[in-house]
Amino acid sequence: MEFPEPLALFGMVLFSLFGMWAVKEGRRESNIKQLLLGIVLVGYSYFTSEAWLVWLLGVGLTAAVFKVRE
Repeated sequence: MEFPEPLALFGMVLFSLFGMWAVKEGRRESNIKQLLLGIVLVGYSYFTSEAWLVWLLGVGLTAAVFKVRE
């Protein structure tokens, strides 16, 4: 097992925390799209190890969460 580089690890933690917040808010507001996006934010980083991919997907999914909230 290979440990991810520090920038990727920081992104994984940051976007997982934001995903947990999105899941909590999605459940509270009964917003299924926000809930599902939050679940994806929490889990996607387990399947990516490249720092640029972690950040690209994280920023994109985070933007999608805010778009769905409107």
